[in-house]
Amino acid sequence: MSTNQASQVKSEPAESAQVVSEPTKPKPAEPVESRQIESKPTDETAYPLRMHDFSLHDPFVLADQASGLYYLYNANYYQYRDAAHGFGKSVVLYVSPDLKRFSEPVDVFDLNDVPAGAWYDDCDSPWAPEVHEWHGRYWMFVTLHAERTDAAYPSGGPQWYRSHELRHRRGVFVAVADSPRGPFTIVDPTRPATPPDAMALDGTLAIDVDGSPWMIYAHEWVDLFDGTMEAIRLAPDDLAHGIGEPVHLWSASEGIWHPADGDAPAGGWRGDFDSDLFRSTVAEGSGGYVTDGPYVARTPNGSLVSVWTSYSRGEYILSQAISRSGRVAGPWEQLEPLDYSDAGHAMVFRALDGTLLLIMHTNMTRKDTDGKPLVAHGIVYEVAVADDGFHLGRHRADLDGITDPSRDE
Repeated sequence: MSTNQASQVKSEPAESAQVVSEPTKPKPAEPVESRQIESKPTDETAYPLRMHDFSLHDPFVLADQASGLYYLYNANYYQYRDAAHGFGKSVVLYVSPDLKRFSEPVDVFDLNDVPAGAWYDDCDSPWAPEVHEWHGRYWMFVTLHAERTDAAYPSGGPQWYRSHELRHRRGVFVAVADSPRGPFTIVDPTRPATPPDAMALDGTLAIDVDGSPWMIYAHEWVDLFDGTMEAIRLAPDDLAHGIGEPVHLWSASEGIWHPADGDAPAGGWRGDFDSDLFRSTVAEGSGGYVTDGPYVARTPNGSLVSVWTSYSRGEYILSQAISRSGRVAGPWEQLEPLDYSDAGHAMVFRALDGTLLLIMHTNMTRKDTDGKPLVAHGIVYEVAVADDGFHLGRHRADLDGITDPSRDE
């Protein structure tokens, strides 16, 4: 049977493969206590937008107790193309008092003036911004790109895959600001926090059991064919420099839905791309296995659990993994996926009233009846973090404006 990995928007193009069998669906989520988020009186001129009024891709929310406001960061992705928004290559910020009404977008980081000697350039928009408060300042993790001037080829995968040339390089950089409103400035433009020779993206902050900061990031399938999740310890003073060698956490083909989909065995390929089983399962020319969007939380018993995103039957799937040791280095065990509705790259935050929420984006691959890509929007759920992982609760249509969470049109 041929493989079924989809070519993602955030990567080099790859050939698609045929649809495979229906995956085993996860058990229904355990009930989660529901609480309405109290809406504050707002000025319509200051907060004229609703969440469904604008496109979101890899959204990130910082709930700020000090100001009583929510800061929603998003990659511009050419949605706003004027100079004030980096000609489409920027990170924009929407501010909200209640997650129901939002300000117009403001540019908080862009590529208008790339410094001389920078590792990155302005060939693409920044991807997947996250902002974390650390030691009294605000630190943005953001994926940046550069066009390659040298010949480079994938470092992993079957031999037939390693022959295509890589056109870009990617890495996760750290920028800093004194306010969540920015502007953010790259700490070290000359090299990413991730290994500079890795196609790295979607970095997130994880605090280990000893209090040390780490970055968990995706090592992209474009380089490896079977994408991985990796982690590197960060310098505690500025978070911008990796310390030591990266640690392998898991590979995309380990996702537990793959045997039902028929495109990988239980436990994944484990680098075995020369076996008869691989050759009979994966058609030559197929796309690879994707790791996207990690985000971690502590469970009540101290385990570390991570959402992450990949593909099943050609659509985005939100899955999860757990480190029962509580250590960033693991070992990590794959858990049942959370959502099969072409939505993903999720993060979790606690609303100002204490409700734990998960936000992700919809419509990674889906199209309308005319074959045009559907707009990606933010979608919000209540969520619980239990000792056995994440459990999705009530869909918050009152926040995201999506009537049917299984189909955002």
